[in-house]
Amino acid sequence: MKNAIFYSPDLNLCVSLLLYFQDKYKVTTTTDLEVLNLLSINPTFDIIIIDADPNKQILNLCHTIKEENKKSSLILTYVFKNQIKDTEKSLRLYADAIFYKPVDLEEVTKNLNLIVANKTNSV
Repeated sequence: MKNAIFYSPDLNLCVSLLLYFQDKYKVTTTTDLEVLNLLSINPTFDIIIIDADPNKQILNLCHTIKEENKKSSLILTYVFKNQIKDTEKSLRLYADAIFYKPVDLEEVTKNLNLIVANKTNSV
């Protein structure tokens, strides 16, 4: 079973996604960005999902994750706003996928499976 870590400042969303994905992935959740920072460099995580508004801190974290943990798939979810277009261009350098809220969980699941399979085959 693949390992996933999910970060969101919304505890209810963390719990909901933990329950949704628990039969497909071994899921760790956190609402603390510092905990995510520490856990995300652990090479045992196949998928890292960050649910947060894009900002400089998230951009730096994504950069660190990709430098330290090249085998992990990095997925971002957030509400699209015109003000973040420049930041999003930079985020796309690191993210394997970006989903805009509200997300379609079936679409996310299908894409997660493809991303993880492609990543596994290329390593």
